[in-house]
Amino acid sequence: MWKRGETITVLRPTNVNSRHPGDGVTEVPHTIDNVVINWSGTSEINDRGEVVVSDVVLYLPAGSDIRSIDRVMLPDGDRYHVVGKPAPWRSPRTGRRPGIEVKLKGVKGA
Repeated sequence: MWKRGETITVLRPTNVNSRHPGDGVTEVPHTIDNVVINWSGTSEINDRGEVVVSDVVLYLPAGSDIRSIDRVMLPDGDRYHVVGKPAPWRSPRTGRRPGIEVKLKGVKGA
């Protein structure tokens, strides 16, 4: 889709112990190529130190396997939670629907 998109790793939780939900939860990884990453971040300071809250928007190729329960590891190694439902996005110029938009949030510090 894009010539210089990045590769992300999707971390999908899987319950490996059906008798005790929550026990033995592991994350099964898979990668998605040609992802556009739109970085942004804000910083907040509380009484325990600095907290960095990062909001990221991903633009993935159509048909990418990503769900609202997933976490995402970006190329820098940081992990983020998917916020809301991944949704098709539409180009405001052409009306084409070339992919999926996914919002992420990450919190570090404190």
